[in-house]
Amino acid sequence: MSGAISFNPFLTTSPANSFLLETQGYVQGTAYDDPSVRMELMGGTLASTETLVMWGGVPIEEYINVTGAGSDGTGPSLKRATTATTTTGWSVSDQAGSMIIVPGPSVPVAAVGNYVSFYRSGSNIRIAVQADPALVAALVSADGSISSQSLYWDVTNYRLTLTTSGGNWALPTTVRLLSVNTNSKIVSYNSGTGAVTWTAGDAAIILI
Repeated sequence: MSGAISFNPFLTTSPANSFLLETQGYVQGTAYDDPSVRMELMGGTLASTETLVMWGGVPIEEYINVTGAGSDGTGPSLKRATTATTTTGWSVSDQAGSMIIVPGPSVPVAAVGNYVSFYRSGSNIRIAVQADPALVAALVSADGSISSQSLYWDVTNYRLTLTTSGGNWALPTTVRLLSVNTNSKIVSYNSGTGAVTWTAGDAAIILI
């Protein structure tokens, strides 16, 4: 008798082009399904003090509802976070039924007063966010280890980075980088026209 199997049980086949490279990346602003935290999805309205529309995959800060100025029914008022201290969560595109999609390759966005879905820090949800290509390159050269380096938020390009200059601020130490992908669907913001569109590029999965 032989101790070998007469066929390869690990061999798989598929029709041509059924698995394309384009299907392998992340989508910025997407929260990855997790039965233990899916009920942690929150919502609020974009604050009148915000100067940009909001899209998914951005750190946010919340304003506490005050009698006469807010409503528990619509959730807190929120905007982009500006420091690690003020960061309370991250915006996502999940259940963003009131976000607007301009005709074309546009990203769902919320204007002032519109509803924004988000997860709070400490929820242990995994979210896809945009990543600086230099961060990905650093991971590759260091064999996946950047444990001794802080993660920063790029205030110009709205993405994770290792760069400390230009007003970039360190993310809360509770934000954990899990993985990166170089062929993902990420947000491109044109500061001149205000257009927010999809493009291909680097993204990361973070745990908050």
